[in-house]
Amino acid sequence: MPREFVIQPNCSLSHTGRRNFLWVLAGLMGFIALGLAAQGFWPVMPFLGADLLLAVYAFAYVAKRNQIRERVVIDQDRLTIHHEEAHAPRHWNFPLHWVRVDLKPNTNAPLHGSRLLVGMQGTWIELASFLTQEERSDLAKALRAAITDAKQPQLGGDS
Repeated sequence: MPREFVIQPNCSLSHTGRRNFLWVLAGLMGFIALGLAAQGFWPVMPFLGADLLLAVYAFAYVAKRNQIRERVVIDQDRLTIHHEEAHAPRHWNFPLHWVRVDLKPNTNAPLHGSRLLVGMQGTWIELASFLTQEERSDLAKALRAAITDAKQPQLGGDS
């Protein structure tokens, strides 16, 4: 029976929550802008508008980055990785008996901790770059255990 791991970023704010927050922010900034304009500080209005546009852009950027989803499927003879992103879905297949799971230090960003690499013979795929160090370590252990279990011969109970 295949084993599947689905890895995706933790998104603490839903689409509706983001939209509602931005509407409240727009209302609050509009109220402040109108109040300041009534007192003669009308040059503040374009800056508050620019701040609002920057907030909308930041929320859209984060929402797009949170749409990444990685699926790892382990069956009796292969490991398949599906990297699902809106603009570039990709997938890789590895023979189960040759695949390795490595947790290596991240030399490009030492504060980020480690990189979770899955692959063989020069073909390595980084998984779960958006997870914390502890979550990546737990995922590496779970992947290794699932690979070991899948390599074990299945005993049939029909006799």
